Amino acid sequence: MDVGLQSFVTFLSILWFFIYWVLGGVFFAVMAILRLGRVRKVRFSCLFTILAGASAIGAAYFGVRSAESAIKTCVVEAASKLQTKVAIIGCGFSGIMGVFLIGALVLTVGGFLIMMISKSKAKPWIIFDMEEQEESEKREEANIPGEPVRKSKFF
Repeated sequence: MDVGLQSFVTFLSILWFFIYWVLGGVFFAVMAILRLGRVRKVRFSCLFTILAGASAIGAAYFGVRSAESAIKTCVVEAASKLQTKVAIIGCGFSGIMGVFLIGALVLTVGGFLIMMISKSKAKPWIIFDMEEQEESEKREEANIPGEPVRKSKFF
């Protein structure tokens, strides 16, 4: 792989990372809200950022690698720098975007696996359902007589 393609892979890696990170982050934030916040957010965020970075680098590298022969054929025919840049993007579009979509699929499946790993068993801070709130109050009232009533699980 020549220097021009390596710099293109670096540019695509950074671009794909931001796209994966922002769009995937929004998607999984909505998924966490639907699960009523029962996810360890710091653990999930760190692992998801690493996965987004790895997916972006892999998608950029393998995308350019899969389109490398088509790009080289088009670059040979290019006469100016502008035609060279257009040839790199135009001729390699299908290979690069195909691997981008595979990277997005890997990020989605990996994000759900990370979300499963990051599940929290702790009680949520906000209870939206009144029945669930009444059940938790009944459980607190059903303590053994003579035992001190615990307000917190830590003390």
